[in-house]
Amino acid sequence: MSTKLSGASSCVSLARRAWVLLPSLALIACGGAAIPQEQLTSAQAALKGAEVAGAGEDPKAALYLKLSREQLEKAKALIADSKNEEAARVLDRAQADAELSLALAKEATAKREAAQARQQSEELKQRIGK
Repeated sequence: MSTKLSGASSCVSLARRAWVLLPSLALIACGGAAIPQEQLTSAQAALKGAEVAGAGEDPKAALYLKLSREQLEKAKALIADSKNEEAARVLDRAQADAELSLALAKEATAKREAAQARQQSEELKQRIGK
């Protein structure tokens, strides 16, 4: 008789564990990943930084700025559809494109300033030479 009680007790224990684990498994299976808020904020900040740096003025930088904006919008739509894992990947790409856009904008500015400095240097050399 004690084996029958022991078996019944073990079934009850197993059933209790299942009820505890089922909600957790359901969350995982139903895309229970958290909203990637930190990544969203980082991507938005990177995009804003590129805009402020004048990325829209350089053709290469503007291309990546546009891609970043598009990916940010796509990520927001994915979040609205509760596809948070995919949204996180898209946000990573949006941030990378925004950072590339910023770097290209800075490069274009540096080249423009270097060209101006060379021109001023040539003008000074010509004045001194006269």
